[in-house]
Amino acid sequence: MKDFFSHIKADKKEYLIEHLKNTADLASYFASSFGGGIVAEQAGLLHDLGKHTEKFQGVLDGSVHGIDHSAVGAEYYWNTISYENENAFLADDPFLAQVICNVIQSHHSDLHGALDERAAYCSDYMAYPDFSIDRNITDNHKENALKSSEELDRIKEYVKDNDLLKVIPDETLGDMTAEAKMLYERMIFSCLVDADYSATATFYEGTDYRAYKDERILDTKSLLNKLRIYRDMKGYGSSDSGLNGIRNKVYKCCEKAGRELSAGLYTLTAPTGTGKTHALMKFALEQAKKNGQKRIFVVLPFLSIIEQNASEYREIFGEENCIEQDSQTEIPEEIKLYSDRWDYPIIVTTSVSFFETLCGGKASKERKLHNIADSVVVFDEAQTLPSYLLDVTMKTLEALPGYFNTTVLLSTATQPDYKLRVALHDLNITEIMPDVQGIYDEYSRVRKLEISSEVKKCSTYEELSEVYGSSQQLFVFNTTDKALKMFELLRDKYDEGNCFLLSSSLCSEHKSDTIKEIKKRISEGRQCYVSATQCIEAGVDLDFPAGMRECAPLPSIIQTAGRINRNGISTGKFHVFILDDSGENGYPGTTYRNESFVTKSLINTMGLDINDNEIGDKYYRQIFSGDADENSDKAEISEAVKGLDTHRLYENYKLIENDEELNIIVPYMSDRFDSIYKELSHKNFCISKKEMTAVRNMTVRLYGNRKIKEFLERHCRQLSAKSRDLDNEIPVNWYIVEDAYIYDPKEGLLKEEKEGGCVF
Repeated sequence: MKDFFSHIKADKKEYLIEHLKNTADLASYFASSFGGGIVAEQAGLLHDLGKHTEKFQGVLDGSVHGIDHSAVGAEYYWNTISYENENAFLADDPFLAQVICNVIQSHHSDLHGALDERAAYCSDYMAYPDFSIDRNITDNHKENALKSSEELDRIKEYVKDNDLLKVIPDETLGDMTAEAKMLYERMIFSCLVDADYSATATFYEGTDYRAYKDERILDTKSLLNKLRIYRDMKGYGSSDSGLNGIRNKVYKCCEKAGRELSAGLYTLTAPTGTGKTHALMKFALEQAKKNGQKRIFVVLPFLSIIEQNASEYREIFGEENCIEQDSQTEIPEEIKLYSDRWDYPIIVTTSVSFFETLCGGKASKERKLHNIADSVVVFDEAQTLPSYLLDVTMKTLEALPGYFNTTVLLSTATQPDYKLRVALHDLNITEIMPDVQGIYDEYSRVRKLEISSEVKKCSTYEELSEVYGSSQQLFVFNTTDKALKMFELLRDKYDEGNCFLLSSSLCSEHKSDTIKEIKKRISEGRQCYVSATQCIEAGVDLDFPAGMRECAPLPSIIQTAGRINRNGISTGKFHVFILDDSGENGYPGTTYRNESFVTKSLINTMGLDINDNEIGDKYYRQIFSGDADENSDKAEISEAVKGLDTHRLYENYKLIENDEELNIIVPYMSDRFDSIYKELSHKNFCISKKEMTAVRNMTVRLYGNRKIKEFLERHCRQLSAKSRDLDNEIPVNWYIVEDAYIYDPKEGLLKEEKEGGCVF
């Protein structure tokens, strides 16, 4: 009998049956936390049946190319459990059968195949030889590995001889909401993909696949003790007066809720500057201890601040317990083993990475999704969810505690009333702060802030700089271009040493150092003028006596105001403004612009009291109840959910319109940069996954278009990565700067060449 292999390398071959069983074992283990073990195991046992073909064995020896082996296992399984077949008892629920077929056929690409009613009524929906596989699952339309009915018969015998079919009990998927069913399918997909990638990696590395079962699980007792020691050392919680008293109340509220509540969907509404970073972690640790959850996710709105938060958590809990994993890097199939796994006890990530994984579909990115199950997820400043994705996002979050033992806490100073949305009127969500308005009233008595009663219109940046005349001022803009223009004016007016720019053009190490210098100058009473983008709105603990914010969505206005007189030292001054050049291109997007107009109208009508929830209520009532486009998800999303079409949802679920990510290693720390450049040059500029992680704090992330790529081609070198067989080098969306002058010590990565020319 001919042997069939799954992988080969120069000195070793892996038998197909070994890979199928190893993958099934891992997939079952990964899915056991949410009761999907048997479903994931069945998918694992059949996922690579297409390798039991002559065509695929030819792929391994290099004689055949362009073969799709993924469809075969799905084709075989659907024929086997079809309702006129003697094996129909294997899967009582047709939805579960579809889940298994969909994840098998998609495990090397995007998740395809809708969960629709055809499964219940059409026994020949995927009947051989007219198996209804979506042929668009690969970019190059590969040829099906299965060439004949005789070869299919041999596969049937192989399955029977190796006992690869399991009885799937009814998992009551029919009782789930549409969003929950789709999330369940993505979870099973994630378990299969991670198991396949991990089992494959152990073959090439010569290690035991069972090592992937030795997870770094949360030690809540130890970490709670570390948090207590850190807070005692810093003197937190030692005073019950003033702002410290309010911070203690928020902390104790989170502690109590964490200890008492079951897994659920919750909100925490508290003013900016009330110590939510520690309070959220206290809640998460207490929840994990009570509910036996094994992981904590801290989700932040901006990439620019996760390094700062993760650094503090590492200081408290140790390097071995915390990691920031936020990459949206496109991982080609040839280097899929580079993809993130989210397998640390504490993961700090961004809302873009989290939500585009939660509602995603690309195999390499979905690999990590299943680790959200059986965890605690806390969102710091959750108001950044876009309205056109809000319904599906909130209903998917609601499914996490219902079916996956995952607690979700949405924390913000400006909590939306989600139930104003037509589709969310019955959302099961609970506030954990017992007296929200009471905490705001107390906060307003302690922290004094003079706020202009209307939005001020300024004709020039010069006029804007003269509004307060303070020697320490913060100016926040909607775009990097305007923030840069203001910085240039401030630099010319007050001397470069006294002026700073904070934007996405700075790498995280540069940004952290800049924030440290700003804090030092403020504490010493020295001149300090900062021009910034919205990256300063969350997780950045700055305290200016005066500040101005370009008109923006109300949550952004309130977040910036939270950086003025943050510690209640004196009476702060704050102003909202618009510039004459705030036209169509003066906003990050259409929704952002429309919500800014709502903010402007409300402030000019009723003034701005950041501690009165009435303006927030009116803001969200207009956003959610006015324009029909703002009161529901965009049509493509709604239709995808209605049709249980996971792939269509993935294609249309984008938090960033231009999502082609470009990562540029910049020469901020010259000695270290020179060392990195030299090391990469010795390897033909081939970067490893470990090196990608090591240089993240020296990396600027851009979202690309043709002009940006042309600029990078002139001034940077594109990097590559080794394929899994280590024979090929595959280009990736990583670059390293070659012309050092394009990274400015104040401005970061320049947006145009100094002598004119290409503009991003």
